[in-house]
Amino acid sequence: MVDGIWNGVGNVIGFLPQILLLSLFIGILEDSGYLARAALISDRAMAGIGLQGKSFIPLLSAYACAVPAIMATRTIENKRDRIATILVAPFMTCSARLPIYILVTQSFIVGKNRQVAAMLGLYVLGFLAALGTARLLKSTILKSGRTSFMLEMPPYRMPTLTSLSLRLLDRSKVFLVRAGTIILGVAIIIWSLAYLPPSHGDIGGSFAGRIGHSIEPAIRPLGFNWKIGIGLITSLAARETIVSTLGTIYGVEGDEHSSTLQQAIRHDLTPGGAFALLVFFAFAMQCMSTLAVVRRETSGWKWPAVQFAYMTGLAYVCAFLANRLLS
Repeated sequence: MVDGIWNGVGNVIGFLPQILLLSLFIGILEDSGYLARAALISDRAMAGIGLQGKSFIPLLSAYACAVPAIMATRTIENKRDRIATILVAPFMTCSARLPIYILVTQSFIVGKNRQVAAMLGLYVLGFLAALGTARLLKSTILKSGRTSFMLEMPPYRMPTLTSLSLRLLDRSKVFLVRAGTIILGVAIIIWSLAYLPPSHGDIGGSFAGRIGHSIEPAIRPLGFNWKIGIGLITSLAARETIVSTLGTIYGVEGDEHSSTLQQAIRHDLTPGGAFALLVFFAFAMQCMSTLAVVRRETSGWKWPAVQFAYMTGLAYVCAFLANRLLS
């Protein structure tokens, strides 16, 4: 109950305020009527990568969560522009990436200014990957002509406290339901795998240890060991679960700000491996909820499969290069 459920789910719920803060800022922009004007202003710039102004709103929303951002692409009439926007939206740095970003940067980077610079760099990295991928898609398999841009301009208005509160309440419910289902289930499974069969406190002999050791040869070039490998597997359900997974594996109580957890992760990662882990999470598609929504919005598994393969392959190659560079 304590090591598996309390530590596992509690670690993830601890960063709900960060998610709500991002949602609040985006809600203010949208309810004030500015977001529609930003889409109009950005139309010419978006044309440079083959998209249109209506793609701006989903891409901005993806900074909070890719799931509602992908659903927001329904306003894009051009099918190829819509699919391209869907495929690049998960590159935007969603709030689920923040826990692992915070954990690794605070563990390996000394100084608040450098930590902030690293975080901003990761946001820029995801943004550039989205732009580059969009340009690649729109010049190859999703090539199409320039479409006319029409958008109804809402009047400027002051966001109401009721509207913003309902938005935050809805986002909280979505996150907590996810924490109470997917993340709870993952926490219980990881605890069971980590402590069964009984191996006198040696996690290496547990089921989780055996799984981690089996994939270690594939991830060793990235600077990861079998413990990080277990975290990568569980984070496929939801990115933020890697923090609770590592907490369960190390038997550490606390969230990404925990000095004990930071000290534990320093024993298993070199600076090159830490940089590679950040790069991997910046690019990899590690969210089954997002893939499920992509399948629903594209009416099949073709595009989700392409998206997962491309993002995972890009993440692996870039993480390998990052590890080699710092090593």
